Amino acid sequence: MGARSSRDTHENWDMNELSQATGVSPQQIQKIYQSFQQAAGRDGVLDQSEFAGLYSHFPGAQQQGPEYMQQQIPRLFRTFDRDRSGALSFDEFLNAIVMMNRNMPRQDRINFLVQQNNKQGRQQGDGRITPEYGHQVFRRLNDYYGLPPGTEHQCWKELDRNNRGYVTQNEFSQYISRQPVYNQRYQS
Repeated sequence: MGARSSRDTHENWDMNELSQATGVSPQQIQKIYQSFQQAAGRDGVLDQSEFAGLYSHFPGAQQQGPEYMQQQIPRLFRTFDRDRSGALSFDEFLNAIVMMNRNMPRQDRINFLVQQNNKQGRQQGDGRITPEYGHQVFRRLNDYYGLPPGTEHQCWKELDRNNRGYVTQNEFSQYISRQPVYNQRYQS
């Protein structure tokens, strides 16, 4: 859950962890990638209607009624279109699949995505969450849970009370888990 420039592509993700997070085997992930490429066409990205068509084939989506999914698709698309391009890359699409996997606890899904998309923290070797990345994650969570824009700044101030300029992933995760708004199921 961060900007494209701050994260690795899916090829660099741990496929076993991705499999656990999505509930989909590594072989199925390759098939999903092929389906994604087919649906995306020449431009290699999905618009909202292409996303809806492809996403509707996943188990989490199939467990929901069509009316519910009709309401969810625009919200999901907006949340995972990190660069606001109006299109989802395969990496953004995988993030949506992980987040919607109801077979994995919500906190585990968020932790997985924060870790996978925190390229700078992995490069540093300590998993630090920078203010920039923290704001991006809070913005996406706030979009996902329907909170007003701008609250990510307040969240970061509460989290980095000592003004260190970073927090650990554990601190970040604990903060999110203590926030009631991030621990409820989205109600449309």
